[in-house]
Parts: sequence; C-alpha cells; structure tokens
Amino acid sequence: MILTFVSLSSLLSQQNQSDYFLGNRTYCKKPDDERINKIYPLGIKAVQQNLYIGAAFKIFSEVIQKDNSFCDAYFWAGYTLRLSNMENDAVIFYHAADSLAQNRSIEFKQNLATLSMKVGRINLSRKKFEEMTKYFPDNPEGYYGIGLTSLFIEDYVNGLENINIAEKKYKSSNSDCQSLKAVLLTLNEKYEEAIPYFENVESYFKKDDTFNGYYALCLKQLGIKNSDRKMINKAQKYYEKVQNKNGLPEMVKKTLGGG
Repeated sequence: MILTFVSLSSLLSQQNQSDYFLGNRTYCKKPDDERINKIYPLGIKAVQQNLYIGAAFKIFSEVIQKDNSFCDAYFWAGYTLRLSNMENDAVIFYHAADSLAQNRSIEFKQNLATLSMKVGRINLSRKKFEEMTKYFPDNPEGYYGIGLTSLFIEDYVNGLENINIAEKKYKSSNSDCQSLKAVLLTLNEKYEEAIPYFENVESYFKKDDTFNGYYALCLKQLGIKNSDRKMINKAQKYYEKVQNKNGLPEMVKKTLGGG
C-alpha cells in the first residue's frame, strides 16, 4: 500500500476526547455481575493510561467469556491489541464489536475502518466509511475516509465528491482535509483548483515526500498544459525534495522522472 501524507491519526484524533472514550457509557448492556462491574472500569482505566495493556486485554476477555453479546468488551479488547501492535487481531475484535452494536456506534465503525485501511483491507475499510455516512451523516469523518480510500480503490471522482462534503461539514479549517482535496483535484486533472489547496497546507507538509510528489505532479501537468516552462521547473524542484522516490505512486515517478 502506498503511504500517503494524509495522516490516519487524523481520523482518530477527535474520538479520544469523546464521552465514550472517557468510559462514561456503553453501547450494549453491561452484564449484571459483581466481578464484571469491578474489573471492567479497571480495564478502561489501564487503556486510558496506556499501562498494563496485557492485563487489560485479559480483563476484557474475561468479560466476553461472561457475556459474549457485550459489544463494548470486544471493542476495548481490540483497542488493547492495537496498542500492542497486534493490528490484524484488533480488526477481528473491532469487527465483532461493530456487528454486535448494530450501527449504533460511530467509534466502532471509525476504528474498524481506519485500522482496516492500515492493514490493507481496503474494501472492508471503504464499506465501514460508507456506513458512517449512512448512519452518521452529519459527521465528516466517513466522507473523509471515502476520499482517503479512493486513493487505493482509484475511484477518484467519488473520492473528490466525498472530500467536498467532508470539507463543508468540518466546523473549522482542516489541513488533512485540504491536503487530501489537493491530491484528489490533481488526480481528477483539476490542476488550477488544486494549486491553492497545496499552497494552503504546504507549511504543514513541506517535508513530506508524498506531498511534494503530488504537488510536483500538479505543477508539471499544469505547466505542460499551459506551456509554462517556469512552472515545469518549479515542479522539478519539488520533485527533487522527495527523499524516497520509490515510495511515490508510479504515475508521479513516470511524469516527473524524465525532468
């Protein structure tokens, strides 16, 4: 999978401040059991403090054994696995949590979609981002996720349509959203529209290889279109900033590699 400069962490940044991640509620009914009521909060506290993660996983596993319909225990178990870098295993638990929650939790879908994309399960990721737009239409993250997965599925028109929606739904200016829109405008050959977006976020991503690669692609294509040698030279300068050219998409290397 090509790593993009658009950070996956941007899809997770808001959730850590949510009521759910403070442990204040559940999406499924918690087992009415004295021991579960004692240990379950301890597991969540361990996750919040990023301490004793292995012990926290054992706690959530015990809760699941007690009641295998308690979706929240699956989610937190998956979360501990992600923190332990067992990402493929975490996807399994996230998927179970999301299925049991019956479309009530945006946190479950968002974590499942994001981690699925990271481990290369793009179709599952896209499906969950689409479900986010269906069941949580006011939240921008699902639309943003569709835009991000379009880089791999290569349905760039659909990606641009969704990133436009996300841009309108974010309450404030979002550099990740703008950078992704710049890339998608470029991939849709809307080079003139893309340039201002690249310029707006350059200070955030000026050292990022993929940003410089796509910006160079946009400049080169626009320079060719307008027979503007100055812009073509500028494109080459941005391409030269890329430290690891092997990590760029083939279309960027093919277009810029010849100078």
